[in-house]
Amino acid sequence: MAAERALLVQLVNKINSGRIVLPTLPEVAMAVRDLSQRDDCSLADLASEISKDPGLATTLVSLANSAAFGGLVKANSVMFAVTRLGLEKTRDLASASAMHQLFYSDQTMTWNKLDQLRQTNIDVASCALAVLACEHSQGRLINISADTLLLACQIHNIGALPLVDQAEKHPHLFRDKDQLDRMINVLRAPLGKAVLQQWHFPQELVEVARRWSDFSYQTEKPSYLDLVRLGALYTRQVQLQDPLPSTLEMFVRKGVLSSLEVFGMETYFLTYNEVHASLSRTQLT
Repeated sequence: MAAERALLVQLVNKINSGRIVLPTLPEVAMAVRDLSQRDDCSLADLASEISKDPGLATTLVSLANSAAFGGLVKANSVMFAVTRLGLEKTRDLASASAMHQLFYSDQTMTWNKLDQLRQTNIDVASCALAVLACEHSQGRLINISADTLLLACQIHNIGALPLVDQAEKHPHLFRDKDQLDRMINVLRAPLGKAVLQQWHFPQELVEVARRWSDFSYQTEKPSYLDLVRLGALYTRQVQLQDPLPSTLEMFVRKGVLSSLEVFGMETYFLTYNEVHASLSRTQLT
């Protein structure tokens, strides 16, 4: 344990001195976000930029056609999907879809960890978006958008990436995957905050990466943070002392869930399966 405490101190010192390299936003996501903020940006320009990445284009169209994004009339092209979504929704959806590029590595230990994180992000997003679709169908949580929620789910574990990078560059520091997991649990919150601030993400999303596993912190009203937490409970990333039904009742009292019957609704299963399939078929380009 003394060696592990020494490693923790070493990593904290690296964080504080800026010697841990933070990941950069995927190139295509950066291009889409920059383009969408230009006054002269057209939907055609945005569709053209997205089409440069076939994997991203396929995922975007697939998600746009899912129940989570109101895909009643199926889009058969990037232009159709972008036109229906609009600039802001396309920006967040494209950013979320591109995040998979950050969760790959050639190293065995780190690749397995990144793949685990990527699969967890998919499961969290599927659950959270399925809950939101059910609540939207009842006219609830209308201030929460599916595209921003998907982005929140995809970045909630972003603070793990600099630590996986350290394990890849300095494998002698980490005995095994379990030790890496323990370091991630301790340090992902401050690192997640640093990454998203570097990317100039909205404070609401910064708080997701910083606070999602800390249930002692609560927003006043239902938020993206709450829905990410529901997904984290579903994937057992967090296990509280109270039984799961009691924990879920907390979300009902806050107004995040209309009732626990949401998890048995047809809309829940349809949306979950569509989102999971769309994200799972994403390939690194």
